[in-house]
Amino acid sequence: MTATATAPSPATALAALNPRLAAMGLPALSEAALAARPDLSPERLRHALDKAETGDGGARAYLARQVGGAAPDAATAPAARRPTEPSPAPPPSGRPAPSPVPHAPARPPAQPTGAAATGPARPPAQPAAAPAPPAPASRPPDRVQCRIYGGKAALCAESDLTRQNEPTLRLEAAPATGPQTYDWKRKRSLQLTREELPVVAAVALGLLPRCAFKNHGPDNDKGFEVEHQGTHLFVRLFQKDAGVLALPVGPADSYHLAALCLRQLRRGAPWLTDLGALALLKATVRPMLAAAQKGGAPG
Repeated sequence: MTATATAPSPATALAALNPRLAAMGLPALSEAALAARPDLSPERLRHALDKAETGDGGARAYLARQVGGAAPDAATAPAARRPTEPSPAPPPSGRPAPSPVPHAPARPPAQPTGAAATGPARPPAQPAAAPAPPAPASRPPDRVQCRIYGGKAALCAESDLTRQNEPTLRLEAAPATGPQTYDWKRKRSLQLTREELPVVAAVALGLLPRCAFKNHGPDNDKGFEVEHQGTHLFVRLFQKDAGVLALPVGPADSYHLAALCLRQLRRGAPWLTDLGALALLKATVRPMLAAAQKGGAPG
């Protein structure tokens, strides 16, 4: 797998992004607002800004929608307005204001004698509005699954996020222990990288014949392969000294797997339409498809 450079801290990223947002007439983001939006990563903002600064209306609309929807920082949010105190009614002519009855509710500490003599009695102080609970620093990602069952193994493809907060897929396979029975305690699991997701989507859509990737896991001993065999897909997950788990994926399950791949690609580039994401996939995989037809398979 390709090593990924360490992402800059949110403060460093915002120091570079906020001036660009301001130049487009958009509000600046604070670290707290960014932390409350795990789906709004600095990398995604930077990508959208690059597009918007070249005149991409869709990217600008995305920025206006996302930045405008970010939770405001508690330090910069406008203070809640206190209700206006009602003007006291004047006492009847010639009569002093009535004294508090014994069962009246408790009052705040009495004002000094001079103030009480020259001004009307103040109503009990209104309690300050309770501040909204802070948004959690991170929220669990929106999980969508595609489960596929075969005679020798079962496969679960699930939406996931990388450590860099980029949408991707997680693949898990479990061996069969009987008819329609699977041992998920012995499952094999791996996460697709940012580079692998579009290639897997291209194979699921029939744009590439196959792909294979290795060096997954802490010991670099896991890998997977997806092959388009015309009438169905064939998926293999393998691990050194643990064998291979493989199963065919029929047309209906292939459709749902391809849809899940496209969903995650769209979440990584939300300014693209569904047709735009599909057209971009076709354009970027065309050289790889030509190489595969000549005998050089990708991966």
